Amino acid sequence: MAHAIFVAEARGRGLAVDTFSASTWSGFEGETVADEARRTCDRHGTPLVQVRSVHHSTVDVAGATRVFVMATRHLESLREETKQPLDHVCLLGDFDPQQRGSEIADPIGHDSAAFDACYLQLRDCIRHYLDTTSDFSSGQAPDTMP
Repeated sequence: MAHAIFVAEARGRGLAVDTFSASTWSGFEGETVADEARRTCDRHGTPLVQVRSVHHSTVDVAGATRVFVMATRHLESLREETKQPLDHVCLLGDFDPQQRGSEIADPIGHDSAAFDACYLQLRDCIRHYLDTTSDFSSGQAPDTMP
């Protein structure tokens, strides 16, 4: 959902951002988007732009301008597996204007209310990031990976 929201928000602002989405767990490789995530995006009018999961090793995480993760364990996993300092990796929840916490709970296995709550938190964080970032100050939109 974060990927779809980021793409929609960036496009709505006229930003040409190359955006990638990848999992920190290889067991999701090739899996389709969870049905409830698809329904949640549909309810909010956010088109999915990527419907299959890929592992982070298949994208240039080190070359991205900004990499967002939902949980501290994802941050630690990326740093450990890539063997790079990755100073551009951060918790998306750190951009939450409502300060609901740095970690964003994964709604998988929960009901539609949990997916909606997650969607709204992701959207708020992404909007706040886009409103406050200096990542775009050079005039060129960065690659990002939510």
